[in-house]
Amino acid sequence: MADTLKRLAGGTLTNVSATLYTVPSSTTTIIKEVVLCNKTAAAVTATIAFNSVNVVYGKSIAAYDSLVIPFTSIAHATNVITGLAGSSSAIDYYISGIEVV
Repeated sequence: MADTLKRLAGGTLTNVSATLYTVPSSTTTIIKEVVLCNKTAAAVTATIAFNSVNVVYGKSIAAYDSLVIPFTSIAHATNVITGLAGSSSAIDYYISGIEVV
């Protein structure tokens, strides 16, 4: 088995729920951290779900602030992480973890 520490996903949330990361086939992923950064002058909400289970729901992130969420969560092949923001193009996200093949 190969364990690879890596950036699982990164980008900008939209105001429509979208898939941010899908666990590859024959792989187990350990999600270690999710970082959400509000790059606007107003507070914006964010929601993140792991396989349809909300882990952050409607969390308000202050203007020009970041939310760092440490995790030790296991995801199996084909599981997905989804997310959305209260305002398009306001929240950047970065998800890191370990893929075990």
